Amino acid sequence: MNLKIFLSILAPLFITAMGAGIFLAYSSEEGLVDDNYFEKASGYFHSKGIEQQLGLEIIPPDALVRGSNDIGVTVTSHGKPFEHAGLTLFTGNVSNRDYDRSVKMTERSPGNYHAGAAIPYRGKWLVRIELSTKNLSTNRKWFFNVN
Repeated sequence: MNLKIFLSILAPLFITAMGAGIFLAYSSEEGLVDDNYFEKASGYFHSKGIEQQLGLEIIPPDALVRGSNDIGVTVTSHGKPFEHAGLTLFTGNVSNRDYDRSVKMTERSPGNYHAGAAIPYRGKWLVRIELSTKNLSTNRKWFFNVN
């Protein structure tokens, strides 16, 4: 008898707590949930298959410093330079969106792409490279601690 009373009190409390948690998570998601997630993810395995066929490798940039940075990445396919791709560089501070920037990268030599980025203050910074060709669209991201 006491167990029934306990469960009849516990069940509504549990359901209320779950509902409140879901509501709070949804209302303050702060980028944790991507809009149109299914549509964006539907081509993921196809893109990864093309990457494997190409033997695609994107070598990350060197460390970032405060101030002006020339960010360079090397892109190879089966060890050879991957030329004439469209690359976009995104830089952003993890805790502040004020300095989020996207810029097209230029190919200085076969497979070597560069772009400038300003890092005005210390903290954790996200660097994301988006690569696109007529058959492939993919990206890589890295986090850097800037002192």
